[in-house]
Amino acid sequence: MNPKLAHRYVRHATMGDPLADAAVASLAGYRDAAIHRLLDAGMEQDEARLAEAPAALREFFERTSAPPLWLDRRALNAGCGAFQADPDLFILGLLAGGLVRGFSTLISLSFFTTGRLIDHAVRRLKHNIRQLVEVTFPGGLERQADGWKYTVRIRFVHAQVRRLIRESGEWDESVYGVPLSSAHLALASGVFSAMLLDDVERLGARLTPEGRAGYMHIWRYTAVLLGVPDAILFRDEASALDICRIGAACEPEPGESAIVMANSLLNVAPVVIGLSEPGERAALADYGLRVSRALVGHELADKLRFPRQHTAGMLFGMRLQRRMGGLFDRLLGRTYVTRANRFAELVEHATLEDTGISYRLPLKLYSDEAQTW
Repeated sequence: MNPKLAHRYVRHATMGDPLADAAVASLAGYRDAAIHRLLDAGMEQDEARLAEAPAALREFFERTSAPPLWLDRRALNAGCGAFQADPDLFILGLLAGGLVRGFSTLISLSFFTTGRLIDHAVRRLKHNIRQLVEVTFPGGLERQADGWKYTVRIRFVHAQVRRLIRESGEWDESVYGVPLSSAHLALASGVFSAMLLDDVERLGARLTPEGRAGYMHIWRYTAVLLGVPDAILFRDEASALDICRIGAACEPEPGESAIVMANSLLNVAPVVIGLSEPGERAALADYGLRVSRALVGHELADKLRFPRQHTAGMLFGMRLQRRMGGLFDRLLGRTYVTRANRFAELVEHATLEDTGISYRLPLKLYSDEAQTW
């Protein structure tokens, strides 16, 4: 299919993130509050406090703070506009399409090993939603903005989980490669960008070429901040789809961890949006599984053991309903009000802390032993 890209993908499956791995290793032995304080100093560019940090952590922030020369802020703004027009569809596509596809790979094994998405699923999903909301907010990827900080926070969490898994002795790298490898981060970045754009259009969004290219630009820089190296970083939408296609071909068939994680994700999603009544939660979870089957296809849905459901005409009906609603909004002059309400609801559902971003890292491998972070 593409031998050169396949070779690069498998080679990067044996690679972690040297810069972040070294920074996290230098924090081993620090207490929870001290880790938060040092990471906060780096995020806030507080040189006086950061002077107390280990050299590897200072080097991380020095090398990460400057954006790449190819970064185009006009393209970023176009991508933000695409997201702001239909934020609810992007989040639905992320939950029912992007995350499900991601968990169908060996990415799921890392999360399954920690138990994170099972024991603390609501918090984990809120982190995913909040990060996407922040990077697609105008100016969100500027060095001092929350989108930059949330993304780099995720990179530190990945490095810490990678370290804990490798130290546990429960992971065979000769079989599975490196946990949360650079290949997996490249694949996930492609899924959350190029494949998500296709899902969002199938759900009813109208995306312009400029909006699509801008959203890809947002995720190209986001992938850099997540630690994806240049050798496997996508250039545009077409190359991102190539990485998704080849990465999926290189991955093994979905196993137990993929089945558990994908089903857990969709069954907990109703809780994230605040439903507490069991009947409502069950009905929405069933709907989410049906939407997911329509997006990812029957073959993958069957491998993940989703319930068999008919999806013929479902996406067409959703597109029609969305576009009719948009037409009425334009006729009544309430387009911007509708969009503002959708965005406000997303922020409400993704709220985690009232006092800012927490930079605590998991100090134990298993989520039932770890503190809240």
